[in-house]
Amino acid sequence: MRQQSSGRFEVALPASTAIDLFTPEGERSWVPGWAPVYPAGAASESAGTVFTTVVHAVTTIWTIIEIDRTAGAAAYSRVTPGLHAGIVGVWCVDAGLNRCAVKVAYDMTSLADDPSVLAEYAAPAFDEMMREWSIAVAASLA
Repeated sequence: MRQQSSGRFEVALPASTAIDLFTPEGERSWVPGWAPVYPAGAASESAGTVFTTVVHAVTTIWTIIEIDRTAGAAAYSRVTPGLHAGIVGVWCVDAGLNRCAVKVAYDMTSLADDPSVLAEYAAPAFDEMMREWSIAVAASLA
């Protein structure tokens, strides 16, 4: 089973600055418990860099596909063994003076026989995730 979802919200920053919030290190400022670990050593934003995260005792393996600060875009591969794998994209686009629209897209495929492993990426859960991201980002900027 495959689930493709996208959402958007606004951030009170220009796109060139807002993209910082959606890098592995930048998410530390607004995602509770976000602590990426880089198996090859130091943090990097280079394509091909692998990092892992652990949320609720579940490890996810991420690979940076691209972080393009000029374009305000980032793309990642993510694999949670036994559950799901896919691509995550984030695009920040200027939407007025010191504001930008942030579009987030997930394209996830189940690695389990249980289709409910993709429930968090389908409406209404995905919409709620976007709302929570918007609140958390705004709080981190306050």
